Amino acid sequence: MKHTNSILGQGVYTAADASKILRIPYPKAKYWFKYYAKNKLHDSIGHQYYFEVKDIVAVNFFTLIEMYVFFSLKEKGIKTSKIMKAHKSMANHLKTPYPFAQKDIYVNNLKLLFGDETLLLSADEKLQSVIAGILLPFCDKVQFTNQKLAHKYYPLGQNKAVVVTPDNQFGQPIIEGTNILTATIYAFHKGGESIDSISRLYDISPENVRDAIEYHIAA
Repeated sequence: MKHTNSILGQGVYTAADASKILRIPYPKAKYWFKYYAKNKLHDSIGHQYYFEVKDIVAVNFFTLIEMYVFFSLKEKGIKTSKIMKAHKSMANHLKTPYPFAQKDIYVNNLKLLFGDETLLLSADEKLQSVIAGILLPFCDKVQFTNQKLAHKYYPLGQNKAVVVTPDNQFGQPIIEGTNILTATIYAFHKGGESIDSISRLYDISPENVRDAIEYHIAA
């Protein structure tokens, strides 16, 4: 796979950004950036997963989603060595450096699988086909395009208005359907503005304002 330089249109995320958006402790996020984004994933796939902005290491939206899936799998009890092996196998099979950002990921009895609704391919070296019943997708916060490419991430879930997408504000959290940064709304709230006044000022619903506040309080 060829090395490609990330562009601003794909989002810009530092370890601090990733920590806040993915709700991962900063030390873990920083370690992932240094150990996986800059080294292990590159050594495994041969793709450069990071770039530098004013000497600060950053990644794009797809790598952010890869990071989310990585930690989700860890939470499901899958060992790091198995995740790395599956990632390489899936990357080769799908011909992409971002396999975790292109397919729904499932866990069935702690065995990593990927594929469509009926036929799932076992993410191991043999890529054995398995027929699966109803599996629980743990990427429930990620919205994919028709091409099954990750496009939006909802930190609070898809029933909330806060969304992260590389299409807006360099990928920083916004109110869906607008270009309004949640950080801006939260700053007004901390400054003493009421929810109703912020709602009128930005022409968004009070629920949207509450979602933005909830996101930043939970961070």
